[in-house]
Amino acid sequence: MPINQTPMSDVAPIPDYPVEMPINHTPSSPEDISFDASSPITDDTVESEGTHTPVCSNEIKPYIGQRFLKLEDATEFYNNYARFGGFDTRRNGSKKSGDVFTWLYMVCSREGERKINEEGFTPKRKRSTKKCSCPARISFKFAGSLGYVVNDFIEGHNHEMVQAEHKHFMRLNRSLDLVHQKFIIDCANANIGPTLSYRLLKELLGGYESVGCTVGEVRNFTRDVRRYADGFDVQMLLNEMQKKKDNCEGFTFEYEKDSRERLTRLFWCDAYSKMSYYMFGDIVAFDTTYSTNRYRMIFAPFTDKDNHGKPITFVAALLANEGTESFSWVFEQFVKCMGSAPKLIITDQDPAMRGAIEQVMSNTRHRWCMWHIMLKLADKVGKDLRADDRFKKELNSCVWSELIEPHEFEAAWNEVMNKYGLTGVGWFRKMFAARKMWVPAYFRDFPMSSLIKTTSVSESQNMFFKRYNNSTANLVQFIMNFNHALDAQRNNSAKHDYLDSTTIPILKTKLLFEKYASTIFTENAFKSIQEEMADASSNCGMKGMFTEDDIQYYEVDDLYEKTWTVTFCADDDSYQCGCKLFERIGKICSHIFFILKNNHVKLIPDTLFGGRWLKTPLMKAAHGVLSEEDRTYAFADEKKMAIKKLYSSFFELVQAVESDIEKIHAATALIDDAKKGLFSGDVVMSAFDKKKMIESYYGCEKPDEIDVHPPEYVNTKGCGSTAVARLISKKEKAIQLSKKPQRRCAKCKEMGHHDSRNCTRVKEKEKELRQSQRKEKRRRKSQS
Repeated sequence: MPINQTPMSDVAPIPDYPVEMPINHTPSSPEDISFDASSPITDDTVESEGTHTPVCSNEIKPYIGQRFLKLEDATEFYNNYARFGGFDTRRNGSKKSGDVFTWLYMVCSREGERKINEEGFTPKRKRSTKKCSCPARISFKFAGSLGYVVNDFIEGHNHEMVQAEHKHFMRLNRSLDLVHQKFIIDCANANIGPTLSYRLLKELLGGYESVGCTVGEVRNFTRDVRRYADGFDVQMLLNEMQKKKDNCEGFTFEYEKDSRERLTRLFWCDAYSKMSYYMFGDIVAFDTTYSTNRYRMIFAPFTDKDNHGKPITFVAALLANEGTESFSWVFEQFVKCMGSAPKLIITDQDPAMRGAIEQVMSNTRHRWCMWHIMLKLADKVGKDLRADDRFKKELNSCVWSELIEPHEFEAAWNEVMNKYGLTGVGWFRKMFAARKMWVPAYFRDFPMSSLIKTTSVSESQNMFFKRYNNSTANLVQFIMNFNHALDAQRNNSAKHDYLDSTTIPILKTKLLFEKYASTIFTENAFKSIQEEMADASSNCGMKGMFTEDDIQYYEVDDLYEKTWTVTFCADDDSYQCGCKLFERIGKICSHIFFILKNNHVKLIPDTLFGGRWLKTPLMKAAHGVLSEEDRTYAFADEKKMAIKKLYSSFFELVQAVESDIEKIHAATALIDDAKKGLFSGDVVMSAFDKKKMIESYYGCEKPDEIDVHPPEYVNTKGCGSTAVARLISKKEKAIQLSKKPQRRCAKCKEMGHHDSRNCTRVKEKEKELRQSQRKEKRRRKSQS
């Protein structure tokens, strides 16, 4: 029914009801009502055939002539009656005079019929309908100073009432109140999705019938929270970062936008990350990943390992493309922010990255990820070699070995290439020409080069961040989730520091310096160093020694029947070994430990401490001295501590009274009294309060002006026909295909990964593949 504007003069006069009549009064006779209407309906259900009447007491049942001071009281009274009776309601029109509602009509939610379009056909979408032309309704009429009165009331329905066990599904019994919304927002803060949030609510409130909402409504509220920042998320993020920079000099962020004022690049770093880089930033892994935000902006973190051997993230950036210009901008901001470039950086073979590193960090050694290179091996050789374990063992032994010199690697490589007929394969020639970029033999003399040989540390961190994020997050949510992940990472590091300071490792040998080593090295590093000590104690032997130019030379045999030369210079108390384990990864090898044992050294010399694996209080910075503005200080948030105490008290109270119903009622009454004392009434969630709750979730308000707009959706590598996609190897394709379930083809009746539509094409491809394999086999036989 359309909403009409009816002037007050047109409203029919209302009889003068006695003010002292209670709102829920049930007239004793029809004479109590001066309307021309039937008597109020009682609990007796004498109905005509096909009519269903809610069974309830007269106290909650409306009647014609019933008065309410406010319209909200009237609608709530009828809704409460509907809840108890077992049907849903909806408004069906109203009339207003100025700002005053003069009439309000409410009906059963099953009133009306399914709509049919103009052509007389039902809609294409085949959805069932609840509407069945139910006649039940009520109307409220404005009566001036008396408030609102019930002018018309039809109690009977043409359908059955909802059964008691199903009433919690009714719309009137479902609502997202303050408890639901706060809980959902807290779950969103922990990157818990709507479905799992709903399950947690069910457990918290005692069952599905007690939740008071459906999972769809939880999803809708989550959607509303996300939509709140639509179009504003970039500006909200930049405003919040500017506030952080104003409050903390150690926080840095930079961004760029295009000609249409859209964000294209973003770089940020806090004081803690700067401190971590000063301590551990000599070696850095840089990799990009996708599907972390709704705009598909490329996430590019700088990662390394801390003194516990755990991944640590220094800074991160978001990019709109992966060109040389974008990477150059990121590297420039990185060097500018940190004050110095890393000594070694590991990336994949992306030519854009290589060009940017040569342009910005010319003094930094660039290394390619070995894993990415060796992954392509399966595509570069035939089927026979892929299945040849001897070939793989010989190639891996020369490529991955860190114990051979460059000339030894070259000899071993050429031997493998000649033996298996690979000298003419272009990919192998190309990789050999670029061997100084990825083969460990060429990094033996570079300090800490064995710490990271692949970008796996970056990729593992990318997966770690994705556990805290999702591809539908706006940029504000992305940064929030990124910060949550960083907090978890830093908390884990603090936990390891705590364990280092409170635990005592178990000693394995009787070497005098083992206990001393346990006091200066972190637990994770000490375990691997302890293994070297055990080898020195049990598996190493002296083969010979001599002195030349005040330098002592020791020939030491190890467990693998290899002989290594250990040198000792008494002038500076320094040791060096031919295996170069200390230079490559900063840990003392078993050969040096054997010499220390043989010379009865009680304490490890300072020259063998290194800087990477010492306990945090003893750490030595990798990059100079940390400035005062970049130092971090711990502080206690009094509000968070008070909230924690409040939650603890509440859950302690619940646990204490949950076994006694009388105590539960008493505790509920105490909480209700406390609410009334604090808020002088009930706590009602308004639209303004909902907005404040969402702003509290985002940590910032929606801006009045927008200077930087959200980016366009980014086409990353492998996205779209124009992108430069990374070719998927045959091995990856085979792995992906093996995970898919097989089905029976209707044409050839065989089980496989094809159907009748592409059966012929698949069979032809398989035939061509078998023919090419036979040709390759004959060619190899003729060459041999």
